[in-house]
Amino acid sequence: MNVRLFAASACLSLCALVPATVGAQALTSLSSVRVGYITRKNTVKPQGEIKSQVDALDAQIAEATRLGKSGELRRLFAKGIALLNGRPWNDAVEYANSLAIRTATVVADSSKPYAARIEQIFAPAIDLPRAVTAHVALRKRPVPVQGQPPQAGEVAKDLGTFDGVARDLRESPFPLELDVHDVADGTYVLTVDVADQGKPLGTTALTIALRNGLDDLVGRLEADAKRAPDALGIAWTDRMAGASVRRPRIRTRSERRISASRT
Repeated sequence: MNVRLFAASACLSLCALVPATVGAQALTSLSSVRVGYITRKNTVKPQGEIKSQVDALDAQIAEATRLGKSGELRRLFAKGIALLNGRPWNDAVEYANSLAIRTATVVADSSKPYAARIEQIFAPAIDLPRAVTAHVALRKRPVPVQGQPPQAGEVAKDLGTFDGVARDLRESPFPLELDVHDVADGTYVLTVDVADQGKPLGTTALTIALRNGLDDLVGRLEADAKRAPDALGIAWTDRMAGASVRRPRIRTRSERRISASRT
């Protein structure tokens, strides 16, 4: 196959695999969280007891901002959103909001174990007397139905239950090595349900994309991109950077000529 055509087709097929929420494992910036909270507050215009609680919360937010306590700010903003939406806020809800899945990449080769970690983005106040368990599953993306609340997608593969998950996941994130070799290519939602002796504590989720043989494809594409026109090489580099796939940057022909002239 012509090198240019191969590189273009491979790049397009790989880019099509990348989900729209490809950067999902990255935390939403605090500035964006703050804007969301302020927008919701201005929309709801709380009154009475709720306004008193929100005013007290705003004072805590101001103090946490002054002290640079990012984790505490995330907790306070999550609590504020819950209050403004009329939802209860207790230790269990706080714990659920603290959970997160972190991983090196959300686009992965399914022929290899998928590594991830269960973490917390802030320290919840819940009193847990023992280590907890985590049930992990790979689900199909749910199909939204207008007028109905979001529903969890069908389970594509049950990845098992893990014991000994630390009570403090900021201090001791729980590593996962997941067998996804028999999962069909596509985009999925990785879910983690945390429980204490069967009592649900919270759920967190991450959208990921899997493709069997992805690493080999990337290797071939990198080799051919080195011989491709500058524009295609740049497009490939930019797309893969956005996809959080850990690959070295591919220099364009112009960059290689400049580098060679300096040696």
